[in-house]
This record gives sequence, C-alpha cells and structure tokens, in this order.
Amino acid sequence: MSEAQLTPMMAQYRRIKGELPKDAILLFRLGDFYEMFFEDAQAAAPLLNVALTKRGLVPMCGIPFHAANSYIGKLLRAGRKVAICEQTEEATPGQLVKREVTQILSPGTHFDERILTAERNNFLAAVYPSGKIFGLAFTDLTTGDFMTTEVESQSALLTELERLRPAEIIHPAESTFVAELLGSRRRDEVEASGGSKSRLVTPAATGRWVVNGHEDWVFAPETALFTVRDHFKVASLDGFGLKDRDAAIGAAGGILHYLTQHLRRDVAQLTRLSFYQRNDFLSLDYTTLRHLEILEPLHHDAPRSSCLYGALNRTVTPMGARRLRDWLSQPLATVEAIQRRQAAVQSFIGDSIGLNGFRARLAEIRDLERILGRLSSGSGNARDMVSLRQALEQLPAVKQTLSNVGQASRLSSERDSASLEEIFPADELQEEAGETPSLLSDLEMQLTEMPDLVELISRAIAEEPPLAIKEGGLIRDGFDAALDELRNAQRGGKDWIAKLQADEIERTGIASLKVRFNSVFGYYIEVTKSNLDKVPPHYIRKQTIANGERFITPELKDMEGKILGAEERSVKLEYELFQHIREAVLAQLPRLQQSAAALAQLDVLGSFAETARLYNYCR
Repeated sequence: MSEAQLTPMMAQYRRIKGELPKDAILLFRLGDFYEMFFEDAQAAAPLLNVALTKRGLVPMCGIPFHAANSYIGKLLRAGRKVAICEQTEEATPGQLVKREVTQILSPGTHFDERILTAERNNFLAAVYPSGKIFGLAFTDLTTGDFMTTEVESQSALLTELERLRPAEIIHPAESTFVAELLGSRRRDEVEASGGSKSRLVTPAATGRWVVNGHEDWVFAPETALFTVRDHFKVASLDGFGLKDRDAAIGAAGGILHYLTQHLRRDVAQLTRLSFYQRNDFLSLDYTTLRHLEILEPLHHDAPRSSCLYGALNRTVTPMGARRLRDWLSQPLATVEAIQRRQAAVQSFIGDSIGLNGFRARLAEIRDLERILGRLSSGSGNARDMVSLRQALEQLPAVKQTLSNVGQASRLSSERDSASLEEIFPADELQEEAGETPSLLSDLEMQLTEMPDLVELISRAIAEEPPLAIKEGGLIRDGFDAALDELRNAQRGGKDWIAKLQADEIERTGIASLKVRFNSVFGYYIEVTKSNLDKVPPHYIRKQTIANGERFITPELKDMEGKILGAEERSVKLEYELFQHIREAVLAQLPRLQQSAAALAQLDVLGSFAETARLYNYCR
C-alpha cells in the first residue's frame, strides 16, 4: 500500500513504526484495544493465538487494553521486542489523536513480575570480541546489577554465559562468528536496520537465548569508553578496575548504548559497574552444574531439595535466594575469601538467639533490590514506597543484631585465645592471628540507616495506597496544604450532593429519587417510571432508561463542574507529589542499592548458619 493510499491514522502508524527497532512489534493504542498491523500482525497473531483479520488490504489483529500485560508476556517469552504506543490526549471527533511510544520492552529488559522468577536474575548480556579476548558484560535492570569481565577462549565465554543464563545477548552485528558460537539451531531470524540480525537460538547446552546483532561502532573501545564514562559521570574507569580492559569496556558500553538509544530506556538504576576476575572463582560449566545437581534436580519431577541449592536454601528474601544461586554457581577459589565466609557463618551459629532475631527481622523485608529497580525505572508505585519504608525501618534493628553477634563472636574468640596461651607461646599466637576484617562487620557498615527518608515516606504515602499512581489515593491528608484544600472542596461538594438528594425527596415527595453519578453523564437525578408525574418542570430530561428517566438541573451541573474540577486537579497534584518523593528516593539510590546488596549477602550467610545448625554441619 502506497503512502498516498494511507489514512491519516495509518500514516501516523507508519511514521511511528519507522522510528522503532525493525524487530519490535508495535502495539498501537486505539481506544480500549492495542492493534497490530501489516507484518507485526502476521507475526503476532499465531504467537498470541488471536484472529488475524484484514481491513481492506491491511492485515491486523488486536488485544484488549485491560488484558494487555498477559499478551505482552507471551511475546516476550517468544523472544520478541514489544513497543507500546499510547494515546497522549483525549479523542476529539474529526481529529487525529496524538500518540507516542512510551516503552520498548525486550526479553532481557522487562519488569513483568508474571514472567520474572523471584529467585532468578533476568540478565541482558553483551559480548565483544577483541583479538583473542572476549569482553562480557551483563546487567539485570530489575536489581541494578551491572558487571563485566574478560575471558580468553570461546569455551570460557560459553561457560560463563551458561552460568548466567541471560534472557538476551547482544553482540557486534558484523561478528557473525559470535552469533554462530552462541547457538547454531536458529529458530527465527529477523532482518534489522543497518544490516544487523536478531535471532532466537537454542544452544545445545543453554536453553533458549535471544541473540541480537547491534551496531558495531558502539562496541569500539573509544566509543564505549566515552559511553561508560558519560553514564557514570567520571573522568576515568580505573576506579572500576577497567584500566587497559578494552574488551570489557566495549561490552559494557554496548549494553548502555543498546538500553538508552535502541530501547530508549532510563537506566538510572545502574549506579555501579563491577569488574571481576574469573580466576577468583571455581569455573563450573553447564554439564558440571547439571550433573552435580548444583542448582536444579537432574530430573524435572524430583523435589527441589534433591539439588544442592534446594538443600541449602533457607533464605528469607528473594534477593538472598538470587545471591545464593550466584554463590553456588561460581564458588570462591581463594582461601582467604572462603575463610571470611566461614567465620561469618560461625559467628551466627555461636549466637542462636541473635541468628533467630536477625532472620526474623530480615523476613519483614521484601525484595528491596527489585523495589528499587521499579522505582528507578518509573514503573514503581506507592505500594513499593510503603515496602521501601518498611525495609528501612528494619535496618536499625538489623544493624544492632549484627553488632551483638559480632561482639559475642569476639568474646568467644578471646576466651579461645586465652585457653591457647596456656599451651602455645604468645608470640606464636600473634604470628598466627590474622588481621582480616570481619565479613559481618564489613556488611554491617554497608547498611545505611535513612531516618529522614523513612519520615518523608511515612508522612506522605498512605498506609494502603492503590496500585495505580494516576488515580489518586496515594498521599496522606495533612502532607500538602494545596492537596488538602482540593480534597475539602471535593468533600464539600459531595456533602452538597447528599443534601440535594434529601431536599429533593422532601420537596417532590418522590421517596425513591436518587442523585447518582457515572463517567458518561456525570451527576444526574434518577426517577422511576411510577413517579414521573411528580417531576418538577425545571428538571431537564437527559436520558430514558428501562425503569425510569434521568434528569439534570443547572445547579447540579454547576456543582458537578466544581467537584470534578477539584478531583481532577487533586489527582494531578498527587501524581506530582509522588514523583517528588520518588526523586528523593533516587537521590539516595546508590546507598539504598548498597544496603540491599549487603542484606542479600547477609541473608545467604544466615541461611548457611541455619542449615548448619539444623544438620550439625561443622567448619
């Protein structure tokens, strides 16, 4: 179909579609539906199990707006990108509605809780080959994790990817051998812009990955270096451990460009980038992980407890469960690091009351990492704010418990040392004594109390707010004077409506008279058929219904305007206030993420201690 034959709406669709990644399916909002047209409809209809129809020569299919999330989930699970285009103004007869893309989702970047698994990360990975070295970077937008490393062989790269199990992988489009390396059984291939390719592959060992070729130049070390430095607002990456790490920088820069430019994402949650050396950990390939049943039972019908993860997992938070999977999939390889963890577990075991109290406090904290991820991405709501406040309220008690556990451990150590002095010379004991800081002490120091933020959220956010953030009910009375004034206007107007109904019943003698409201007609007076002969002449007939008629009066419509005007301004102001509070949270995001990461590690250590206590494990 030529451009000249397109209606204004379809021309708008074509323009918006042309600005998107070529492999993204565009969900185009039309009233109460999202519609898909042309090749998008042909690709999506069988995946969504919806009817493919035609309007003239245009293939099309649609999904209801209220159930869109479940359909979007199906597209993401099928490895597709999804662009969501919303109407940005009310429809006016005879005029084209303004629309714009509000989100571009992909398998490795979405926040859909119905697809995500609480105990697993949802990684987007990038691979950049530089000579004989591969740079690997990966991020989980739902938690803010962002890490990079370098490997020196194809097998080492695959081993690390098999461990991470990313939902999506990007690589330089011209590096076709990387795509072949990542999987040979291609199940779908879509030509993208610039000659890049997007393919859904199933490597023999790794399950299904979505592999996307991205512009080569964004991975180039000079470009990637600028991208990463610009994101973190630093002059050098040496402090990130990335000095002379061109391959790792290329992969990290590729991810940031893909997210911010290709998918148009705000990545405020990526506040830190960590470089790690693979030789600090024991390398376990997919075959080893599977056959030793480290993370999953070998047989699908076997109980979870039959694998190592299931046997050891007594974490009480989802972020702790994710960290446990990470620790088990890459065990420490250095004696000093292993001993630090063992000492932390021993400290917990030596104070059973402290351990019980700590785990009870920790169980009150929800998935803080993903709460922060949602708030920083703009998808969080007021309930996330309440959960954040509840988590922060637990930190003082958690820190005090850790301090008590550490003190009890030190006293026990001093008693042991005193006993040993009776056997060994003091100078020998001093030579043997290590100066390694306590892991529990380090983690305790990473927990930051934020009483001002707790107080702000407590004053501002309702205790049981609604899920939606644009429909009111978020902010407490007394927090904002202007909001209180608008709410008082609403309440006064509704009191006037109640009094009007009572007065009209008395004046007309119609006992069944009701003053009602709906979103189509606003406020109206409803009278049943049997009482229509009593209707006063100044009532203006608005609608006939099955059992009566609806009327309005000038006074009623005037008050309706005041009530609805105050309600509309109130809802808008509540949303603005919520955004201000969100900005206050984001100002503390690095410290909040540090606290969440520390809590995840502490949860794993507490889980180890609980398991050791239960089964009498010893050091």
